Amino acid sequence: MFLSMMIVLGFSSFIVEMMFAVNIPWWRQNAYRLKWVNMIISITLSSILGFLFGAAGLVVMGAALLGTVLSIPGYAFLHWNYDSPQAQRHGGNMLSHIREKWVQAFKDLAKIIFTVIKVITFPIWSIRWLIQKVNAHKQ
Repeated sequence: MFLSMMIVLGFSSFIVEMMFAVNIPWWRQNAYRLKWVNMIISITLSSILGFLFGAAGLVVMGAALLGTVLSIPGYAFLHWNYDSPQAQRHGGNMLSHIREKWVQAFKDLAKIIFTVIKVITFPIWSIRWLIQKVNAHKQ
């Protein structure tokens, strides 16, 4: 029970920490550059959440360690997404830039597929169009 409480508390503190870090630039930049800032933030946040939910001692410390271990790649991702030179060249959000590129690629792919299908089915729809014109002309 204590282990599951520690795991849930560690993941929840990691999620809360990343939610704060996304919105506060100096927080994510310092936590990415200085690992001791990351550790202090994670331990403090896990302690606060642990005390709010009735955990203490080793559960809070284990959750703090788990939150710190999870936040290291989390801050690396946030740095890549918001603060890296590459992200700054693309407007400060790499995920939206990549999403825009993929949406454009899928639109282009759909256009190519539609054109190929239209060329392949040319005899069918052109004859149908011709029959409609002839019938309209007869009436």
